[in-house]
Amino acid sequence: MYHIGMTQWIVGDEDIETSCRRLQKYGYNGIEFAAEPYKLDADICTTLMKKYGLDCRSLCGIFNESRDLTASEETGKNAVKYLKDTVNFAVRTGAKIIIVVPSPVGRIVQPEGKPINELWDNAVGNIREAASYARENGINFAIEAINRYETYFTNTLEKAYSLVRDIGHPSVGIMADLFHMSIEESSFTQSLLMIQDKLLHVHVADNTREPAGLGHTDFKEIIRTLKKIGYSGSLTMEFMYRLADPYSSTRIKTEVNLMDTYAQQAIDYIRLAERSTESL
Repeated sequence: MYHIGMTQWIVGDEDIETSCRRLQKYGYNGIEFAAEPYKLDADICTTLMKKYGLDCRSLCGIFNESRDLTASEETGKNAVKYLKDTVNFAVRTGAKIIIVVPSPVGRIVQPEGKPINELWDNAVGNIREAASYARENGINFAIEAINRYETYFTNTLEKAYSLVRDIGHPSVGIMADLFHMSIEESSFTQSLLMIQDKLLHVHVADNTREPAGLGHTDFKEIIRTLKKIGYSGSLTMEFMYRLADPYSSTRIKTEVNLMDTYAQQAIDYIRLAERSTESL
């Protein structure tokens, strides 16, 4: 059975202990914190994980305009510093993977006057620099491709694979987000086969960005494929409220009953899908 975690920042403004209590109640193995080293207290996070029997295998990078890895000069330097500081936070929380989105989430138009090859080269150089620091600390970066309505830059797994290849660093791989894949990929199976040698992490949500089982995604097909390619990492739930800006979820008052229902739905459905493929 796969290790199953859940991203914490998606639930709204509730405190981390409430989230941990929910995950323990529904049988989750781990929690994925937002990569916010300047806001979260690593000691509090680790204390709560121990109290509720959870671990942290990954951190979800938060990439706003001030953390633009496609930028040069001060903005690019700030993005690299953010990644390095997140590495330090990862070490303290036990996470081994940091999810990286190369361009700011929500920037859907290429910056005027900036050639794509220049932006690409900036991303390659900035991520490579931070990855060297990550490697020294036993941490890996997982590049996330997000859909065309949230970025202009890396929105397919083919582009993510090309970026990882150009970075050429052993501590940089790919994360597959099933919601974004439902928009951008013509085949879950073929796309996962294409990136299998670089796949480090998986985010799980249905095509509606609700929990697995509330949309049209064939999760049995996906789990069969993950087993076929030998994926042994975590399946981390990242369902959300119906929002155009995913980061705005952190400012919403948590709908506790809805999040309880979603958390249970997600893990129960994925466990059912796993059991249905056990003979394969």
